[in-house]
Amino acid sequence: MFGKSVHIFLLLSFSACAFCSDFAVNVVEDSGFSRNGFYDDPEAVLGKPTMWIYDDWEEKIYACSLVHAAFKTDPNYDNLITTIEDGDYIIVEFDHKIADDAGNPYGIDFLVFGNATFLGNGWVEPNTDLDTYFLQSPANLIAELVLISVSQIPDANENEWFSFSNGPYGDTAFPTNAFAWDSNSGGWGAELDWLRPVDPNLTLSYFNGLSAADAIALYDGSAGGTGFDLKWLEPNDFANLSVDPNSGERWIRYIKVEFLAGSSYSGEIDAFSDVAGCGDYNHPFPEGDVNGDCRIDIFDVALLSDYWLVQISEPNEPANTADFHDDDVIDLKDLAIIFNSWQNCSWDCNR
Repeated sequence: MFGKSVHIFLLLSFSACAFCSDFAVNVVEDSGFSRNGFYDDPEAVLGKPTMWIYDDWEEKIYACSLVHAAFKTDPNYDNLITTIEDGDYIIVEFDHKIADDAGNPYGIDFLVFGNATFLGNGWVEPNTDLDTYFLQSPANLIAELVLISVSQIPDANENEWFSFSNGPYGDTAFPTNAFAWDSNSGGWGAELDWLRPVDPNLTLSYFNGLSAADAIALYDGSAGGTGFDLKWLEPNDFANLSVDPNSGERWIRYIKVEFLAGSSYSGEIDAFSDVAGCGDYNHPFPEGDVNGDCRIDIFDVALLSDYWLVQISEPNEPANTADFHDDDVIDLKDLAIIFNSWQNCSWDCNR
């Protein structure tokens, strides 16, 4: 019966959270940090990832890019990244639930930003033309591995932290890139999307010998970061995450980053973000969105017309998506709601 496959788009969404942040908001616990120096401040991992870098040695300002990673401070002298040494860990909190949301791009649920970088043909200056600056071939990435774990409670015991033990790891692909490259002006363009993952199917080989400008284009609007899907946890660990009663989705709210046992290097962490997608906590489905794409358009009208005057009479059937009045029939009242919400959009509205 119509509604079984479609009503889920409206019923299984988190409530909008107008004042929530897409980035980690609080360090709830940490260990191993003296809070002295540029790379020893756990609070540096909170908020938005790095956009601008101040090089106090040469008194220059760089955009954070996939060929010039974050280090030391921004132009306001705020620390940018935190080094995770052997024995160190940081637990950060989001002010909302991060869902295992199939509506997210590529199914990715959250991003971890480090200071990985692609190696290229020389040193990058603030005015380097990225159309003529080329990545090595084969592509070579400077990256260190740090372990990422997740939980639903801040003071979780060992059995309530679920680790991505087999990867992905923090401070790896894809290097942060804050801005698009404008080849016409030979300079930086619009800010890229911190909540959009790079296609996880891309491997290093896709970047072999590319110009830095072409590598940025391959990010397809993303600002980079390593993507994590909660379904990539061990199956038993994923199953142990409780389900949100309103959304029907498993979720986490706390992320722990720590030194990876056996690693030869200490990694750096810059920030964490919740991937944006249709129907998530901050992009609810508009009323009248029959096909669940977070916009009201002709496709919703077409789907509604396919079930015009269909009677819904199955006992205990959930409210039908298109039956907005929940009166067990698709009719003019439902069509009126679509036209009253015409062209409303809550996610990815520029496409």
